[in-house]
Amino acid sequence: MSRILRGLSGRVFLAAAICAGLSVAVVAVVMPSLFIEQAIRRIGVLTPQLDAISLAQCERDPGRFIAQHGPELDLVVYDEDLRPAVAGTEPIDLQLFARLQAGETAPARMYFFQPWGGASLRRAADHGPCALVQLRWRLSPSERRFALLIIFGLLAFSVAAAVGLASFFAVRPMALRLEKLRRATEQVGQAAGYASAGDPARDDLGQLSALLDQAHARIAADAARMEARHRALEQHLANIAHDLRTPLASLQIALEQVAADARPAEDQGLVRGAIGDVVYMGSLIDNLYLACRLQEGADPLHGDLRVDLCALVDRVARRFAALGRTRGIEVHDARPDAALWARCNPAMAEQALANLVHNAVAHGEPGGHVAILLEETGDSGAEFTLTVVDDGPGVPPADLPKIGDRTFRTDEARRRDPKGGGLGLAISQEVCSRAGFTLTLAGELPRGLRATLRGPISGPPQSS
Repeated sequence: MSRILRGLSGRVFLAAAICAGLSVAVVAVVMPSLFIEQAIRRIGVLTPQLDAISLAQCERDPGRFIAQHGPELDLVVYDEDLRPAVAGTEPIDLQLFARLQAGETAPARMYFFQPWGGASLRRAADHGPCALVQLRWRLSPSERRFALLIIFGLLAFSVAAAVGLASFFAVRPMALRLEKLRRATEQVGQAAGYASAGDPARDDLGQLSALLDQAHARIAADAARMEARHRALEQHLANIAHDLRTPLASLQIALEQVAADARPAEDQGLVRGAIGDVVYMGSLIDNLYLACRLQEGADPLHGDLRVDLCALVDRVARRFAALGRTRGIEVHDARPDAALWARCNPAMAEQALANLVHNAVAHGEPGGHVAILLEETGDSGAEFTLTVVDDGPGVPPADLPKIGDRTFRTDEARRRDPKGGGLGLAISQEVCSRAGFTLTLAGELPRGLRATLRGPISGPPQSS
């Protein structure tokens, strides 16, 4: 029953079945009752109405008069005081006598739970031993079972027919319409696959179908408009990032020259701070540009490009060594002598590694160290491990699982450097994930942070 009541169509079906069953049950009970009442009245008319001769015969010898009617009928006569004329016979039916007193000529009734099938009563005289005549007829058990079978069978067939007709002509069409509305509701707002219920009826379900179509059209239009705005914004950010790369690179070179020529310590400090800001802005612009590309679905593995990890380590170490010198931090690197190739877009791989090294240098302290280590690992040297480790303040253990989330920064990092929003590590994590690499962050003892990047080694690019 609980399964039936789960859906609206099941509830409608159950309600229709109950209504149809009750209506048919009422009709099936009322109609046989009317037929039985009419039959009983006709049987009551058959009760003998004694004429003067028959009445005289009955009064002379009631027992002989009664015996003339055979074993299937039981004829009993009573006087005006309701005493039977023949001793040992059953008493009069008081219900029939009350109906006779109320004015019925020949009241009759059926017995459903007695050996007799029914009885009728008639007044033959005002007084005397044969004043009242009661006629009862026998009903065999097989006849009683057959009658009950007919009555209840007719009732069951009527209920089943009513439920079937109600289901086919009322519930089934409504259930089909509800199913179409359900499927349409599940697909509202989807860019593809929406199928309108297409209900033309001018009722509540038809209006609901039209409202669903309007809602889908409105949601689809809003989604298309938002997607267009999103793409336009991403393209705008990408264009800005691309245009700012060259002037920022030139500014960084100029500031490094000024830092080399600066004499007072105050001037050197100001120039070093300016160089750090320029490097940060350049990294931020590169990350924004890469984030836009990743948002548009850029794949680091597209085109089957290869990157030389050894050359990559050299470039990144050389670039951030200059930044490290302005902050009093040494940047070291170690790599194999032979080229080590991996399958990834070179620009994306360089940005992923640059974010890790920049993070280590930017959060280090004067006199600190940053090391970049590339080595072949695995059972047969089929994997590479690229590690960036520093001896800076590190990250609290509770914050390590969240450090790769966008916009997340530790409280200590915000206190030391209010700039930045944690975008660099998130971009590195995204690039590694799409390229099939793994990036893990762990704390160093007694202090520091270790970023480990692992992935499969590939062959060199095919010459064209």
